[in-house]
Amino acid sequence: MSDRPLYINFLWHMHQPYYRDPVSEKFIMPWVRLHGIKDYYDMVARLENYPLIHQTFNMVPSLIEQILKYTDEGGTDEYMDLTLKPATELTVQDKLFILNNFFSLQWDNMLFVYPRYRDLLEKRGYEPNPQALERACRRFNPQDFLDLQVWFNLAWFDPMFKDTDPLLKTLIERGRDFTEDEKMAVINKQLEVMRMIIPEYRKMIERGQIEVSTSPYYHPILPLLCDTDIAKTAIPGVMLPKKRFRHPEDAKAQIEKAVAFHKRVFGTPPNGMWPSEGSVSEDILSFISDAGIKWIATDEEILAKSLDIHFHRGLADDDGVPEALYKPYYAEKFGYNVSMVF
Repeated sequence: MSDRPLYINFLWHMHQPYYRDPVSEKFIMPWVRLHGIKDYYDMVARLENYPLIHQTFNMVPSLIEQILKYTDEGGTDEYMDLTLKPATELTVQDKLFILNNFFSLQWDNMLFVYPRYRDLLEKRGYEPNPQALERACRRFNPQDFLDLQVWFNLAWFDPMFKDTDPLLKTLIERGRDFTEDEKMAVINKQLEVMRMIIPEYRKMIERGQIEVSTSPYYHPILPLLCDTDIAKTAIPGVMLPKKRFRHPEDAKAQIEKAVAFHKRVFGTPPNGMWPSEGSVSEDILSFISDAGIKWIATDEEILAKSLDIHFHRGLADDDGVPEALYKPYYAEKFGYNVSMVF
């Protein structure tokens, strides 16, 4: 074994699609808010205790924008609205929605560990078909619905907060018979945590402990890699729509908007980019380079196809996997100053 240290770079990809309905201006799904109180803050904040560990995070602009909509513009989602509605005022449709959706989390680690939450699941039933939900709706009393409203929002908090925050600890220890005021306090705590996310990343960037890369603004397939016929390069004979799509100006705008937004939020432009879904083509390299991006990361299968080799895992004959895979590549052939890792 070599005595030299092995340097491993983890690229944590933080992404949520854009959930905001342009008509109602509400978010149709709660995942930005719920993952915001669970992972997005915790993963960077824990590095405060490990100053020698450096990390790279990819923050998709559409995710950042949605966080800011919640924290700065009073944004809400359908799940949040039904959480805040008094349990005694819920309609039958409200109750059915709550019973169907307020158990949407990882049961083993986030539900079964809380006796009251588990009791509510068992009272609802494990098979939420329409008939079962209607029967459960009649079994649940207003306090059951209130406790479920609280538990769904409480269970998503990261242990960092569950173990230290006095309000959350008190509610978890009691476990039941929550009040409307306590429910409101849980939602306010969520927004408090969400307001901490962007400042924490910015602080750690300024400290030099993390790098934050970006993605094309709304995370589409960049728009279809500038020309849909590019698919024939990777998959000869592929069936494509009759109408060819070629709008490189869309791809250019997505990249430029992402870089400008990143600089406005974090104070410095990004050096790196995770192209949407890891999809790349020669056509997009000029836009990436012109935007000042120094490196991109994508999938090893793209490298394998480019080199006409196959990567194996766990085999004695690895076909030179380490030598080919675990190093950066440079787009010198095309005259662009962009590094690529796979």
